[in-house]
Amino acid sequence: MNLIHGAKTLIELRKDYCSMNPEEKKDFYEAKCRYYQNYVAVITIASALLSMLYLIPDYLINGSIIPTLLPRLFAFIAAAVFLIVTGRCQKRSVLVFMDHFLVHAIALSCICTVFRLEDNTYAGEGFIIIYLVFMLTGFASKPLESLFSCILFILEVIISTTVITYSDLECIIVPMCLCTIGIFISHMFLMLFYLDHYRIMQRLELAMVTDPLTQVYNRHLLERIITQNALKDINGPVAVAMLDIDYFKQVNDEHGHYTGDLTLLYIGQKLSNETHDDDFVIRFGGEEFIIILKNCDVNNACARMEQFRRDIEAATDIPVPVTVSIGVSRYTGDFSKTIQNVDNALYKAKNTGRNKVVVY
Repeated sequence: MNLIHGAKTLIELRKDYCSMNPEEKKDFYEAKCRYYQNYVAVITIASALLSMLYLIPDYLINGSIIPTLLPRLFAFIAAAVFLIVTGRCQKRSVLVFMDHFLVHAIALSCICTVFRLEDNTYAGEGFIIIYLVFMLTGFASKPLESLFSCILFILEVIISTTVITYSDLECIIVPMCLCTIGIFISHMFLMLFYLDHYRIMQRLELAMVTDPLTQVYNRHLLERIITQNALKDINGPVAVAMLDIDYFKQVNDEHGHYTGDLTLLYIGQKLSNETHDDDFVIRFGGEEFIIILKNCDVNNACARMEQFRRDIEAATDIPVPVTVSIGVSRYTGDFSKTIQNVDNALYKAKNTGRNKVVVY
């Protein structure tokens, strides 16, 4: 029964993966790399350092470590390069490349060592052990990237036959091909099961920035879209509006908090429906909402908010008739200053009769 359930889960996850667009897949693989990269880095560095222990069997075969010392040190040098590059650049493409670079450095170190051994009978066993590192390194990679890396290792071994005479090449290549297939299939499963984790994390992250009552964003979103008191990813003019439901305390007192909650939900959903996909509607606190309007100058923002004010005033499907006061301001590049401006505009709207839009 568990096996059947697991198969069904994989099928559903595969459908989910196929439905993702290129941008979503890019974000998915970047998240997967961030999640596993520290583990992969520790494993690959440890593998490079532990490969130096193979000097012991080298000594047992050759009676000396001198012939194989330099090839073994190559993996150690590659590990140093890995640490330098990954310490300076955190791009997914660079991290994945360096992961596989280090594993191939270990593989080439092994091949060069085999060339200097008097007896290469156990070369195949050494290559299969390296496949274990390929398996673990691929956690941060795409399945196709792991497949390409494993095939490249097979080609490296085949090319090495021009200078190395292996005792039984077929018995080396066949297990390597089987390991390649196994690693690719394993990483396909790993990718799909990580997708399940990725979707859960997306839902948790969305829940953290979503107001449970109105289903618009909450103030925690500001921590994500603001860096050093400035909005991120801004191209073109931006306007900010602050909306307040007039006499909302009276709504709660006369009609009850349940009706008040329904009114807040109505306002939040209507704001979401009447703003653009790249705009942000945020419940700022109580009956106040902040609306960040991207690619929108202050005049256009004022017109849009005025239309919204009229829609609320004339609404017949709202739980209880209410009006709203709105302050609007141009985003200055200083978010705190902009919020202060928009708050002043709202204060003026509320103190000059309410049910109006005021521009700072």
